[in-house]
Amino acid sequence: MTYYERAKPASEELERTFYAALEAADRYAALMDALAAEEEARDEPNAELVRRFRHQRSEAAELTGAMEGQALETLLRIIDRVLMIKHTEEGKFV
Repeated sequence: MTYYERAKPASEELERTFYAALEAADRYAALMDALAAEEEARDEPNAELVRRFRHQRSEAAELTGAMEGQALETLLRIIDRVLMIKHTEEGKFV
């Protein structure tokens, strides 16, 4: 088995996990929005709960932003370099 054949599945797993984490953060942010709206719709909403839900929503958005920034760039470099391993093994890069 080549180095590429060994590295490729691991990089694919990393990519799947990364995008699953992004989706989870988005779902969490949506849940916090829904919980805040639900609490605000009550006859006597708990302002502290609403504040906490909004804060958690902001934290999830910050996490998403961080992941879509440097972390995504790093992931793309990893994927690209796995292809470089293949090309190097095939003698396309010296």
